[in-house]
Amino acid sequence: MHGRLKLRPPDAARRRQREEKLRLYREAMDTLLGEPLPDQVLSLTGSVLAANPDVGTCWNLRRRVLGALGGDWVPSELSFVGQCLGVNPKSYGAWHHRGWVLARAPPAGREDLALCERLLAADPRNFHAWEHRRTLVARQDAEAELAFAGDLLSRDFSNFSAWHHRLRLLAPSRDCGAGGGGALPPQRMKEELELVQNAVFTDPTDQSAWVYLRCILSRAPPPPRVICVHVDREDATVAVVFSRPVKVDPECPELTATLDGAALPGPWRSGEGRCLLTLSLLLAALDPRGHAQEIREHLRSLQDADPLRSGFVADVRSRFESVLGILGAGEGLSLPAKELTVMPLLEHVATITRLELAHNELRALPAALGALRRLRELDLSDNHVTELGSAPPLPRLELLRLDRNPIALPAALSPLALWPRLSRLGLAETPLGSAPDGPARVTELLPAVDITFG
Repeated sequence: MHGRLKLRPPDAARRRQREEKLRLYREAMDTLLGEPLPDQVLSLTGSVLAANPDVGTCWNLRRRVLGALGGDWVPSELSFVGQCLGVNPKSYGAWHHRGWVLARAPPAGREDLALCERLLAADPRNFHAWEHRRTLVARQDAEAELAFAGDLLSRDFSNFSAWHHRLRLLAPSRDCGAGGGGALPPQRMKEELELVQNAVFTDPTDQSAWVYLRCILSRAPPPPRVICVHVDREDATVAVVFSRPVKVDPECPELTATLDGAALPGPWRSGEGRCLLTLSLLLAALDPRGHAQEIREHLRSLQDADPLRSGFVADVRSRFESVLGILGAGEGLSLPAKELTVMPLLEHVATITRLELAHNELRALPAALGALRRLRELDLSDNHVTELGSAPPLPRLELLRLDRNPIALPAALSPLALWPRLSRLGLAETPLGSAPDGPARVTELLPAVDITFG
């Protein structure tokens, strides 16, 4: 085609050169995957990685030898990784290996910062170099890093990575301290807005500065407004409703109440009970069995204190009860009368043969019920199930109890016709069982099943 450069096939000499490189690579890998001596490992991996730093097996073998090697090998290894990064500045294996070496060495100095600067000068969006630099300066002077990012932005305001680096450095200002309330200090906010203004005037159509502006403005939310104050003399409490959530933390006292110039004594607590929820989740993560009763009490208090989120807390409690039951499950899983609104995590007990969920608050069959391929008995009596939906066939289920569920239509049971071994079905005290033609229609739908209506 016109305008296209025709590429010549490699000549014989170049082809022979590639074949020789391939032969050497295969020989080196065959030796490395055998039982080479440590000196051979370092030599062979060095030759392979110098040509292609993306061979992860070589890095792993090299770390295994270096970890057992005495002497001060860190400077030479850092120099070698630097050479590999010169071949491929975005090699995952090389960057991981450099981090591994630095973890076994004194804190990195100016050499690594200079390496990052060289690589970022060649490619400002080398995210490996950015992350490595952030790790190096995590405990150093943030102002110097802000100046470094500002210098890169002065060369090119379209450097998204430099904007992102700057925002990451400013993120700690969201903690309590200067500025408070999650906002940047006023002077810092002014400086950042001036920087954005210069970038926008330089190129109004560039997106990077506008994105950074939105992020910076989110660091300065308006102060909360008091919407309502309710004083309850009987309970000796003061309830305050704010326009947005307010942090209540003894280590960061941002909320005080005064009356006639004197501070009111007493602790603050969240009316939404979020601290109780966090505490319950932490206790469940640490020792769900040992703290079971305490967790139940906390979740019950949450439902009483926050009726609007009662359903959410009920689902959290259901998940907790499911975890407790699964931890003690053997051939069967029994969770009757646990006030379950959902039944998650069944896929973790796929080998059980019996599942008892009677006297709960379930409105549908558990979502992962199809994973129980060995289940033979399922008891869902005294729940709120109205239909089976698209329940998958359970190949070994023999007994299904749906007594005292609000099932009113025979079509709600139609999926059961595909369950091959179902032989007994309980429908006692259901609307379907008391309907004039209900039993006959169900019997017609499931002729091979022994159905109990009484």
